[in-house]
Amino acid sequence: MIYDPYSREMQHDPYPTYRRFRDEEPCHYNPKMDFYALFRFEDVWEASLDWQGYSSRLGHDLSNRDQPGEPGVIISMDPPRQNVLRKLVAKGFTPARIDSLEAEMRATACRLLDPLMDREHFDIQAEFGKKYPMEIIGALVGFPEESREMFREWSDLALSRDPDTGQQAPGALEAGVKARDFVREILEERRRAPQDDLMTILAQSEYQDTDGQTKHLTDAEVVGFITLLGQAGAETTAKLIGNALVYLSREPSLRQRIWDEPHLIPQAIEELLRFDAPSQFQGRTAGRTLEMHGVTIPEGARVALVTGAACRDEREFDRPDTIDIDRPRNRQLYFGQGQHFCLGKSLARLETRIALEELGERFPNYAIDEDDLTRTYQAHVRGFATVPFRPQRQA
Repeated sequence: MIYDPYSREMQHDPYPTYRRFRDEEPCHYNPKMDFYALFRFEDVWEASLDWQGYSSRLGHDLSNRDQPGEPGVIISMDPPRQNVLRKLVAKGFTPARIDSLEAEMRATACRLLDPLMDREHFDIQAEFGKKYPMEIIGALVGFPEESREMFREWSDLALSRDPDTGQQAPGALEAGVKARDFVREILEERRRAPQDDLMTILAQSEYQDTDGQTKHLTDAEVVGFITLLGQAGAETTAKLIGNALVYLSREPSLRQRIWDEPHLIPQAIEELLRFDAPSQFQGRTAGRTLEMHGVTIPEGARVALVTGAACRDEREFDRPDTIDIDRPRNRQLYFGQGQHFCLGKSLARLETRIALEELGERFPNYAIDEDDLTRTYQAHVRGFATVPFRPQRQA
């Protein structure tokens, strides 16, 4: 058996395969794609903390062998420069700034959900799950309201993979270029006319680089930052919302419990993230020769840290294939760990809590047409493309 993260099988249901690799081949080599993969929680945890041994310098794409990451994309950097630039981006994700968005998040959720209340059947992903996170991240970074949906469509396509070949989907490269060009145009406007948004914060920021020199971010670096935030911030949260609705429909007693006790919604979100992490693996590069479970990973080799497998590891979690919102909260990997833990995790948690609160208020007894569910086929993000939704009216 070969682990191919881009295959149709792995996108559909990777968990039986993950179990096999955790038990029988926890360090696996894919000779066709020439990369190694780690599946157990402890291995992925330790690798996430060891940025020198598992470098991020070549980004997530496991096919990349020698091209440095795009300027400004901190997920394709290592310390010390990654630390310097990460601090700049963190200015847009302070607790005060995230908390200040709560009223706008709720108003946005209500604006998108209220028109759906009289409809008997619709795709909740198309009408809400995809739109809502893009509205929030768009407001945060500074995208014009009328252009956010267009950016999301470009981002969807840019991340897509052909389900049969695992290669980039037709038009994906062009869509990525359009998304970056769009951000570049807005940046030019912000340099002329600053506003209260993350784009302006980054455009105006000064920092002391690793050489001791005071610098400003280049246009390419700002575009890289904002494109990443716009894509990652919208895509992963959209997948989380879709996953939550599907899995809660399969667990009606749990769904009713969190509707009755909404203070449990944050616990449910954490467990749903563990149960089916939207980000299934992270690409790394061996910074030195590594020995794992009797396998030698040569320096320079590409390595996949398979978060999705680690989050279902029986060595870390009791009954890992069961959704249990009461399980003890210890270590977690679904938002990353170490140098690359997710800057937007507080934003994603707040967005999803508000989304579930407002959905539960309007559609407490919804049903999902399971036969018509479809999945996305994207680089390392797993979730539902369509979620056919039927509100169940009270008699």
